[in-house]
Amino acid sequence: MRLPLLFLMIFSTSWLSAQLYIAPSNHADSYIYVKDRLVFVQNEIHLAENNKKETAASIYLRRDAQLIQGSKTSNLNTGNGKLSVYQQGTTNAYDYNYWSLPILVQDRDDKINDYIFEPIDATYSRNAKLISATDGLSDPLSISNRWIYTFSGNNYSNWAFAGDQFDILPGEGFTMKGVNGKNLNEIEGELINIGNSQTYDFRGLPNDGEIELPIKKDQILLIGNPYPSSLDLDKFLIENTATTGIAYFWDSKENGKSHYLADYEGGYGTYSPGAGVYVPPAFIKYSDGGATGETGKNYYRKIIPIAQGFMITGLKEGSFSFKNSYRTYEKKVDKLSVFKSTVDEKDSDVEKSSMNLNIEIDSTYIQKLALVFLKNSSPDEDRTMDARKMNNNSQDISWSISNDAFVINVRPKVDEELIPLKIFLNKQTELKFSISDLSNFNPDRVFIYDAKDRLYFNIKTGYLKVDLTAGEYNDRFYLSFIEKLTATGSTEKDTPEFNTNKPPNILLNSVEIFQNNLQQQLEIKLLYDSELRTIRLYDLNGKLYFTQNFTSKEKNFNFSTSNLSNAIYIVKVNTSDNKELTKKIGVKN
Repeated sequence: MRLPLLFLMIFSTSWLSAQLYIAPSNHADSYIYVKDRLVFVQNEIHLAENNKKETAASIYLRRDAQLIQGSKTSNLNTGNGKLSVYQQGTTNAYDYNYWSLPILVQDRDDKINDYIFEPIDATYSRNAKLISATDGLSDPLSISNRWIYTFSGNNYSNWAFAGDQFDILPGEGFTMKGVNGKNLNEIEGELINIGNSQTYDFRGLPNDGEIELPIKKDQILLIGNPYPSSLDLDKFLIENTATTGIAYFWDSKENGKSHYLADYEGGYGTYSPGAGVYVPPAFIKYSDGGATGETGKNYYRKIIPIAQGFMITGLKEGSFSFKNSYRTYEKKVDKLSVFKSTVDEKDSDVEKSSMNLNIEIDSTYIQKLALVFLKNSSPDEDRTMDARKMNNNSQDISWSISNDAFVINVRPKVDEELIPLKIFLNKQTELKFSISDLSNFNPDRVFIYDAKDRLYFNIKTGYLKVDLTAGEYNDRFYLSFIEKLTATGSTEKDTPEFNTNKPPNILLNSVEIFQNNLQQQLEIKLLYDSELRTIRLYDLNGKLYFTQNFTSKEKNFNFSTSNLSNAIYIVKVNTSDNKELTKKIGVKN
């Protein structure tokens, strides 16, 4: 019979010292079935397996129901009964999800299909098949054992094959490829698999209490949420000081078609709890490290769902722990507790200013670099804030902190400071710099500074395009900004400078593109030793309104805009030193 949820709140068996005790009677099976609710048990749980296979489990968590238990240092849950909780994968048979079990592996000789089941109806599930074929199948659920790995180390050789010998500790993560095909069987209004979204039934004794694992300096570990509830990732990363406090999530191209490593397309997205920022990866091909032209999606990471796996890095030798205090209850309807979910801008309670620097590489893909301003940060690497880059690309661009590569840079806000970029190119490459996603930050100028030519290029409303030969560029390109200009063109107030090598006259070594609506003209000035080559004016649909080529050594040009309609236009300026700068202008006649 199904026992009502109220049973959890009032039923206690002192003779077993368990707050929740569920066992079959001589006449019927006993279990609780919970939908769309939080189940909270202060102390331990004892579960006894039921007699009928159709109702073998003792606790069924359905439609975002989750289990949280009170604070304790160890898992005191007992019995041969099982908790059953669903979670969905997001890949077909050709690519990986990173997982962690929310239930306890009780025997070192157990296999993964002793804990992962195929849903048949609301209470009945059967053990998934474990097969040696390369492709898993949805119906019947058949998991390929060829792709089950764990990771501990710092290079590719440290992937350890698990396969049939699924000896995994609570909190450790593992890879598992998805399955091909569909299963249109419906349970609680949801289909088992509409394609690339297989529902798995995790069954076993629920993990609980503090879970501690060792870590070494610079060691990368694949771990995951070990509880049958959502996990506050911010708390986990911030409190575990033996780690860098940064999490990395595998993301990949959808609908892959190959098992060959050379054909894999994906990368690691980066989450910084101190910055409240997730930066998706630029996908690469693992044959040559080349870009695919695609970028991963933005996902909410502050709260991670049941069974989600991710990577962390050791800051020093020690240990880290999962604790019941990190457990929280979030549901799919809030777009928080799905395996991959969209960013919700209300997630961050940190007062910060930020923006993204976007670098388009050979018109193929965009590398995003997040810049976040926080008063309690420093220009050096700060734990839980600055995030090192996990991905290595043959065309690689990152923030440079102490000459190391970072994808998230958190620092105090300082006008005119030069913030260094680190660039590695294995061939001649065209780079296009622009900015996006400004949050609580609206500077009057944002520049790319070229130290070789001692030039500033304003990219606040446009982009800078440069063509570079193969090589490393560690002290040449910088980002800088002026938050507020006065009428004289200087900054509004003096601010401390961490970089004392800033050249003087930031506004005198640049290209200025200005729409003077009072005079009804576009004004272009080159404030350095170069000449104009071409000027073009487009509307937002790409229609060319004006073009001007220069053969003489012109540095200034004015163009009347009195006959243009009131609208936004794009100006492209090419110079004799092969620079291209664009800017959006607003014409108001």
